[in-house]
Amino acid sequence: MPHPPQHSRKRRGVRSLRWLTAGAAAATAGALLATTATAAPVTENWTGDSPHFSKTGASGGTTAVVSADGAEDGSALRLTLNARPGVGPWQGVEISSDDRTYQYGTYGTRIKTADCSGQGRVGVITGTFTYSGDHGDDNGNGLPDNDEIDVEVLCAQPHVVWLTLWTDYEESTNAVRKIARAIDMRTGKVLYNCYNEQLGGECVKERPGENVPASIEPDPDFDSSAQFHTYMFDWQPDSVVFWTYDDDGDKKILWDYRGPASRIPDKPGAFMQNVWHTDSWDPLDGPATQRPQVETSAYIDSTTLPR
Repeated sequence: MPHPPQHSRKRRGVRSLRWLTAGAAAATAGALLATTATAAPVTENWTGDSPHFSKTGASGGTTAVVSADGAEDGSALRLTLNARPGVGPWQGVEISSDDRTYQYGTYGTRIKTADCSGQGRVGVITGTFTYSGDHGDDNGNGLPDNDEIDVEVLCAQPHVVWLTLWTDYEESTNAVRKIARAIDMRTGKVLYNCYNEQLGGECVKERPGENVPASIEPDPDFDSSAQFHTYMFDWQPDSVVFWTYDDDGDKKILWDYRGPASRIPDKPGAFMQNVWHTDSWDPLDGPATQRPQVETSAYIDSTTLPR
């Protein structure tokens, strides 16, 4: 089995900055967004200023609500990564829920991921994820906790979806506790399903319930950067279930994770979405680490916060 991709999860504290529509942004840049997301079920449809999300202090891009073909209501939040950005999430463009105490429940996004066509083997990630800012060692294994649930696409492989559960990460040693799955949506094949304890290290023997389903129904025309697709997951203490929908609107399970509870995040955190440059993620078909030379954008049609 190939080694897992290596990309640092280093992330600084979130500083909430108000994002606005393009016409108002210049006049109000840096203003604080005071409204906090409620615990009630909510879907953010991205038609204007959000009462639930803020742009973080990530410095490498801009946000704006724009008209978007394929969006269910005709509008979407555009996350634009600058040309020639620095490396890492903090050098990208990112939004965060104002409520950073979300825990178990259902999350999701309907999104068109960043398109790097014509730029070669560019390292740009579009991410949707939960993230806890509490990096104590509550599980007592000697590593800083890094509770995170990811749905990610590398723009060099817009047909491959990566799903990852993180519980620990020590930056100085690259020691981790995480399990990741990569699915080729065009063929329905699971390309990678690996729990590992060192970035770049060997896979640890999988446990029962960690590699289900073994394959999914193929979608030969799948391109996450060309069409909007929905990605959902339900996070519970003993499971994380990821799914999307087929052309008929039927639920398609991508990963029904029911492995050891110790491998499932349990700390409350924010729900976030971003676009950023990585120079250290080698996907399964060879390196894709080049710096993007022109700006690239992802489009978020809607975002689902947990009940």
